[in-house]
Amino acid sequence: MASATENIACGGFVFLNNFDSANLARVEPVRLPETFEKDVYENEGKSTNSSSSKDALDYEFNLWTKHDCHDTQFQNNNRTWFYFGVKSSRPSVSVRFNIVNLNKQVKMFSQGMCPVFKIVPGHLHWERIREKPTYTLDQRGNDFTLSFLYYTPENSKAVTYFAFTYPFSYTDLQNYLRRIDARMGKRSVMSTDDVYYHRECAIRSLEDRRLDLLTISSYHNISTEREDRLSNMFPEKSEERPYKFRDKKVIFISARVHPGETPSSFVLNGFLNFLLNREDQIATNLRRLYVFKLIPMLNPDGVAKGHYRMDTKGINLNRVYLNPSEVDHPTIYAARNLIKYYHNSYQLPSELTDDLSNINLEIMDSNVSILNSSASIANAVRDTTTRLLQQVTFMSLDEKNRCATGKKHLLPLEHLDSAAIDESEELSRESQNDNVTEVRTSDKLTCTAVDEGEIPKCSDNSGLYLYIDLHGHASKKGVFMYGNHFTDPEDTIACMLLPKLMSLNNPHFHFTSCNFAERNMYIIDKRDGMSREGSGRVAVYKTTGLIRSYTLECNYNSGRLVNVIPARIRDGVNKTMNNVFVPPKYTPAVFEAVGAALGPSILDLTGNNPNSRLPNSQYRSLRGVKSHLKLTYVSNLSAPPSKAVRKDNEGDVARSSGILKELETRLNDAVAGARNAIRSEGNLVKKCILRRGASFYTAVKRIKGGKKPRQTLARRALKTHCTSNVENSAIICAITSEVEAKPFLKAIDRYRSNAGSTISDTLEPRLSANKKPRAANGSAKTRVSSEETAAVRQGAKRLKVISSTRTSKPLPEVGESSRAAETGAKGSPKVPRACDKQSVQGTRDRAKIAGHVKPSESSRLLKKINKTAVKSSVLAEGAKQNPK
Repeated sequence: MASATENIACGGFVFLNNFDSANLARVEPVRLPETFEKDVYENEGKSTNSSSSKDALDYEFNLWTKHDCHDTQFQNNNRTWFYFGVKSSRPSVSVRFNIVNLNKQVKMFSQGMCPVFKIVPGHLHWERIREKPTYTLDQRGNDFTLSFLYYTPENSKAVTYFAFTYPFSYTDLQNYLRRIDARMGKRSVMSTDDVYYHRECAIRSLEDRRLDLLTISSYHNISTEREDRLSNMFPEKSEERPYKFRDKKVIFISARVHPGETPSSFVLNGFLNFLLNREDQIATNLRRLYVFKLIPMLNPDGVAKGHYRMDTKGINLNRVYLNPSEVDHPTIYAARNLIKYYHNSYQLPSELTDDLSNINLEIMDSNVSILNSSASIANAVRDTTTRLLQQVTFMSLDEKNRCATGKKHLLPLEHLDSAAIDESEELSRESQNDNVTEVRTSDKLTCTAVDEGEIPKCSDNSGLYLYIDLHGHASKKGVFMYGNHFTDPEDTIACMLLPKLMSLNNPHFHFTSCNFAERNMYIIDKRDGMSREGSGRVAVYKTTGLIRSYTLECNYNSGRLVNVIPARIRDGVNKTMNNVFVPPKYTPAVFEAVGAALGPSILDLTGNNPNSRLPNSQYRSLRGVKSHLKLTYVSNLSAPPSKAVRKDNEGDVARSSGILKELETRLNDAVAGARNAIRSEGNLVKKCILRRGASFYTAVKRIKGGKKPRQTLARRALKTHCTSNVENSAIICAITSEVEAKPFLKAIDRYRSNAGSTISDTLEPRLSANKKPRAANGSAKTRVSSEETAAVRQGAKRLKVISSTRTSKPLPEVGESSRAAETGAKGSPKVPRACDKQSVQGTRDRAKIAGHVKPSESSRLLKKINKTAVKSSVLAEGAKQNPK
């Protein structure tokens, strides 16, 4: 067995371990005869077949990785990450590596997860190993052993590197940022839309590594004043702070708080590359509207040491955001101070804001006013005096001068072209007084204390617009977001909007996997026993009240689905989209595409995307997306509520008020839906009335013309919805006199005058499926003929009566009549024809048309009503003609 902190030599191989993010602890050779005795790796009922190329195996090694904080007092059980290099003097031999002490990752590797490799020189790009790895568990199920094959390259000097997933080390980050610095330094400022890029060191880590902070925007609304040097931060005195911007909100994005979650670095790189693109109009609009603050690596020490989750003191830094220590958690301390600084619109955060929890203070210049104070006046004055003295202590000399004069001292703007200088100076001169007002407003926000347990409501006065912390994920598939829980439905919809837009701009984003539950804000981790209340997402919301505070998670391996992405506006609807419907194995290119999709999604939030996909989506607009989310939210309310995990007792009152608001929202939605239904139903009823009115109007015209009214049989309902009202679906009986027709005629004429259109031109009568009743002897003869016309409207035919003087040959009866008609005929054998001008040919045509109409429940109900009406109409007509 060989072990070392540097390179490890074992069995003729050299294992490289002296580079950034490497974490190999020791290596042990395996005697091949012992390995060949078994054909299968077996353990406690779990077995995986070894490779089919086992007979050709030349070497085998057992490898141990380092725990997080290995061989220190802070050592813990996190050991999923591995990264090492191998060099062999023997070319083209087969080797099996068994990494024997990993954390249990059965779910991930059973779904096809594979380590990655690259060969230097030769195969310079990282790629997943070609042969599927195997895995076993020990008897207790704690140690997870991963095995995979490796064939040494033909070049004996080449080094093959292996890693748990695509690595991105601290050294890689520094080299990447240097290339960006060189590229951006060569460009000159030509217009206000050019890229404003600034890189600085916010603070030094525990092991003296840089915490880089990037500022990206355009030169729109740039000020001549630089940002303040916050207390105990920005140690590089030679690095100037970036310029401030007027009326531009800050978007804060961070990554790699957990060292082994390398997909977060690739997502941030993709977003950074997109943001620095001068040619893309979407990127131009983003820079014009917002100021971007990016921290690429929150845990540089953990990354450099090859840790998976912790820093060098064994602390999960994503659990200390509520109260970070400058000594123990310097990077999180710096990130939190920056977030508060930008939230307060470039104002220095007060150190005692959290201590004065019972006093509301409004400070404007030297005047002090006490609002809603629960303490005595003497205590308030004493605390206020102490607070002002400490603020003055923390201020720089320049800031003291500013407070004494009551005006902003504007520093000269350097390193800009003359055009940009003139424009920024004009903006500064025009807005000097405005800046003073903004400072006072921000001071008011800074010095207004918040009661314990309350979360400040993020208003438009906040300088923050969006916060995203980027992560990797091992168990849950796909790319998704975690958001916070809100009792106000409007806040919930606002929080869900960005993830939904991401699913429209990226094929690998899983909106259905996003989580906005309250439990996800306070759940306690099993590994370290710390609550997620201290995570960046929840802590930023509790500190600033920011609704758009997210954690973006990316699975290491693959996803569950692939979204169908609509085309952009300028691409057109008919552009061929090369959609892949099988989720691919995730690569750095996939992660970078997720980061690039953040750009258009942010612009879609406010409708400022010049080349949006929304118009070609199923939602058609941002309003449509919000409506969809609202319906989804309301439908989820009907599900059983999850058990609340909130700790404070005040949550009960908040939940009660939240339930009332949710019920009120559901009631409003129901009322709106009912109004829409009534409106649509009213339109259908109007159509039904117009259709019936057309027949009345035709009958009245026949009466005025001196013709006998014809018997009008039942008509098929215009829509199924109309059958709900029996009055609209009842049969229209024959009009026997002009007196009875006058009220109907007046109503129709009144409606025609209001509508301004001819009823008969809009609607045409439809024929019923009812047949003519038979006589008692089973035969019927008619002396009236009709002519079938080609007047076709909406696929139906109508009959036009030509004359009543012609005679036609008797025709056989058509089909079976209704039971009601048969009963009427049998009860009165000598009943004459119900309508003298109804011909057998017309009956046959009606039967043909009825045969093409598919019966439904509503039409059957209508037929039943019509049969009764036909029976009464026939009996009445027979009684008139045969009084005996």
